[in-house]
This record gives sequence, structure tokens and C-alpha cells, in this order.
Amino acid sequence: MRRVEENQLGVTFESRYQDEIAQVGFQFNRMMAEIKALIEDVRKNEEGKRHAEIRALTAQMEPHFLYNTLNTIYCKSVMEENEDVNEMILSLSQMFQLGLGGGRDLIPLEDELLHVQQYCAIQQKCYEDLFDYRVFIEDEEVMKVPIPKILLQPVVENCIQHGFADRRSGGVITVSITLEQTLLHIAVEDNGKGMDAAKVEQGMAGREYSKKGYALVNIRHRLQLYYGDAARMELSGEAGKGSRTDLWIPLSPLREEGGSYGLPADQSS
Repeated sequence: MRRVEENQLGVTFESRYQDEIAQVGFQFNRMMAEIKALIEDVRKNEEGKRHAEIRALTAQMEPHFLYNTLNTIYCKSVMEENEDVNEMILSLSQMFQLGLGGGRDLIPLEDELLHVQQYCAIQQKCYEDLFDYRVFIEDEEVMKVPIPKILLQPVVENCIQHGFADRRSGGVITVSITLEQTLLHIAVEDNGKGMDAAKVEQGMAGREYSKKGYALVNIRHRLQLYYGDAARMELSGEAGKGSRTDLWIPLSPLREEGGSYGLPADQSS
């Protein structure tokens, strides 16, 4: 009982006798079995709630630019710019296929980057000559690391919609990926009009955020659900000098018994 007080819930009473003390011990064992069963039920309920919240947050980040994209496709079709129309439809199809991720919550970094690449291909047709998209990867091994799907596209979308809102050309979006011990470090940077990081953080904390801030809140919340305090996001930028979003993501998510979120068994470690 003293060991149970120290949170050692796996202890059991053993005795080869059948006297009164032994009977008390056996009752103690049954009580501990019931307590462990109740704890497991609570854990499963909490995991179910967390899964539901993750799915809801991910659904909110499904590409909401679809209507604008279809409208652009329609306009280009009317103007008989058929080559652009074909490329945009193909990119859109591939993007949504990647976004579905085979029903998984986590997808390899390689697929997430391809998802962003298809998104940028569409936006470059919508906003011709507005920006270039560049990716720098320190070690190709990180391409297999699982991360939450639709994590980077909202950040890149912020660069385009907010960072380049007052320009017509010359924009550059750079995604840099490095490995820092047990963390994947992803930095998304643009040369747009910049942001007041402190003001954005204040708005996010006070729930008084814009569409841009909402996307960042969503990302931060999902990282918290997947990785707890092991993951973090930092914002930086200056007016007229662009903005930057840094993400530090553990190489493995919070583990569940029997595997990791959204990963098939042969990818869990």
C-alpha cells in the first residue's frame, strides 16, 4: 500500500496462505485491478477526445483557397489559356490527394513539401511573377520524418496573402530544413512587408487574431496535441524586411500503445 501511495500501481499482494491477512491482500489486488481498468478507460477517452480535436483542427486547415482557384481556372479557360488551366487542374488534384494523406494524420516530410510545392504552383498561376519558392534541405534523411499534414501550407499561404499583399513581383519564399539533435527545424521566411511578431503573438494569446493569426494558432495547437511541450513555434520579422516562422518538431510524436499517430506499424519506431 505504501508503494501504491508512491504511484507504483503495478504492485500485487502475494501469499501462499489463506488466512485473514491473505484475504485482505487478495481484496487489495482486486481493487487495484479495478483502479487500473478505470485509469485505462479514462486514458482511452482522453485519447479519443485528442484525436477528435486533431481531426477537427486539421479539417479547418484543409485548403480554403479552393473557390479562388476554381474562379481563376474559369477565367483562364474563358481567355483560352488552356495550358495554364491544365497545369492548375493537375496541381490541384495532386495537392488534394496529398492532403488526404491516405487517411493518416501524419505524413512524411517529403509529401508535405510536395503538397506545398503544388500549392505554390497554383498560386504562381494566379499571381504571375509575384514570387519564387525555394527549399533548402541539409540532410535528405529527414525527408522520411513524419509530421502533421497541412502544417506548412498555411505558413506559406500567409507569406503570399499577407507578406506580398502590396507588391506585384520580386517575392521570395524560402523553406530551410535542418536537423538539430532530436528536433526537426523548419524555417519559412519571406522578403515581404514583414510583421510585428509581438503584436501577432499578443493577438493569438488574447484570441483576437486575424485570418493570418488564426492559421498560426491552429498550427501551434496541433503541435501541442501531437508533441506536447517538446515542439515549439517562434515568429519573427521587421517592417519592410520580411517575416519568418520557425518550427521545432520532435522526430517522433507522443506515443500511443501499439504505435504512433497516423503511422502504419512498419513506420513506427
